Amino acid sequence: MAPNMDIEIPTYLRAIFPNSLTPVMFHLGQLDQELRFTVTVDAFSSRSPLLVLHAGSTVRGPVLASVSKPAPYKGTYRNIVKIQSPISNTGAIEVSLTTPIDDGMHVRYNFSLAIGSRHEKFEWRATRGSEVHVAFRNAKGFKLVRLGSEGPGGGQGGSRATRAVGETSDGKEVVAVWATEKSLLPAAFVPNCRPFKFELLGSGKALGQEFACLALTTALRVWSSEAQAVPNLTFDI
Repeated sequence: MAPNMDIEIPTYLRAIFPNSLTPVMFHLGQLDQELRFTVTVDAFSSRSPLLVLHAGSTVRGPVLASVSKPAPYKGTYRNIVKIQSPISNTGAIEVSLTTPIDDGMHVRYNFSLAIGSRHEKFEWRATRGSEVHVAFRNAKGFKLVRLGSEGPGGGQGGSRATRAVGETSDGKEVVAVWATEKSLLPAAFVPNCRPFKFELLGSGKALGQEFACLALTTALRVWSSEAQAVPNLTFDI
């Protein structure tokens, strides 16, 4: 099934929250009046996905992607991320997003996707570097690393002060980033909604709509866990 060309993931999006203290539904857009997508979150019932991405300004829009509840998997937990046919040109695509259960301060989320004729691996890594500082003055977030790539500095890597912008310390390319604002309080104790900004970078802008949707959906999943304190547990109600 060919993708609907009216549904396109832009290179930049931010969360737009309704007037509610319970962030179970919010929008994504570039401007307040431009509600491109709707996101719903259900952290409790095992009978529904953890997160669903809809096209348009309401939950009646086509489902573009969904994220399953996390489940234990070989010393990690994983979510199944499903990209639906309005975006995919090959029908529904399922990708496993995994992360260590206990990895200290260096939590990393991994997935792989077919890019052209080969599968490539990607990894969300925590960052407080220049990639997120353009989003907020006091920012933190995650960068999406293309593990089979060479960064714009020729793969030299190195310290943050000396390496090229858009390159990791181990010389890989950063292809997307999400950011939020730092807080002195844990997310569970902050009653309002944490901001979210997402941007495709470098070759991430040219890897196609399936990749763009997967990058955005996995970014939302990581943000929900790291910034919004959505639990990595499944409850049944």
